[in-house]
Amino acid sequence: MNAPLFSHRVKAEAASGISGRKKCVACLKGMLVSAGFVGSDKIVFKTENPDVCDLFFRLCAHAAGESGVGVFERRSSSGSPRFEITVSGKSAVSAVLEDAGAAVSPVGGLFEPFSGLSEGDVGPFLAGVFLGCGTVVEPQKSYHLEFVMQSVELCRGLSGLLEGRIGFGGGITPRKSASVLYFKESEQIEDILTLIGAQKESLELMNVKIYKDLRNHANRATNCDTANLERQNRSAAKQIEAIEKIASGEKGLFSLPDELRELCRLRLEYPEMSLSELSLKTNPPLSRSGINHRFARILAAAEKIGGKNA
Repeated sequence: MNAPLFSHRVKAEAASGISGRKKCVACLKGMLVSAGFVGSDKIVFKTENPDVCDLFFRLCAHAAGESGVGVFERRSSSGSPRFEITVSGKSAVSAVLEDAGAAVSPVGGLFEPFSGLSEGDVGPFLAGVFLGCGTVVEPQKSYHLEFVMQSVELCRGLSGLLEGRIGFGGGITPRKSASVLYFKESEQIEDILTLIGAQKESLELMNVKIYKDLRNHANRATNCDTANLERQNRSAAKQIEAIEKIASGEKGLFSLPDELRELCRLRLEYPEMSLSELSLKTNPPLSRSGINHRFARILAAAEKIGGKNA
């Protein structure tokens, strides 16, 4: 069996942390904000996550009684479950809304859904919203967390709530008949996961990021080393070509001063060495810049020979 997806694990962890009266009330309100439909006589909440289904059923049944809450399970074409939880009847809906401290607006949905939240309510409330309409991409692939809301106004309200609580809002974009509030910075996603009670998965995201950073650093270092080696090889080949040109001249390498002849001998003997490595072979040892200066003189001498033969 495949391991649960990251988003599934986040929701399972966030749902498991909802306990105690205050957290339950705040979470229920958040789940109602993200419900598919909230009316005066019916509430419809859909999810593919059994942990989320169980939590919403438990919270609603606590307020309205189990007889007022129904759960319908369907299977997708791939065989994965899809749950639809409904609260039916004005008395049952009224009990759930009252328990959550919410009210239905005249045009449907909740009236002022982001008002009346205390500092301690924000985390479980956001957990409820995420459980209902949030997803987060596997961090190995990319950094992306989003809330798919029914309107741009809800996205703006949620963005403002996050900005007031943890200092940043997200981007907003339309998607078919919905609006999406999204976040693409790993640090922002870590903060949101921590806030909704998914600390373990937030740490997992941090670990993935550290691994990615180390891997990218190693790749950059390897690419840099490869590029340096290629430049070194091209430079050495150019130097050897110049030495061979001088050697083919009338006086050969004896046309060069002793210190340059010594460097020519070393380059021919050690074609793979860098300038720094060659500098240690000279007697007395030279600096890298000293070696580079002498090769510049050798290249200039080869050019003169080439000019004479032209």
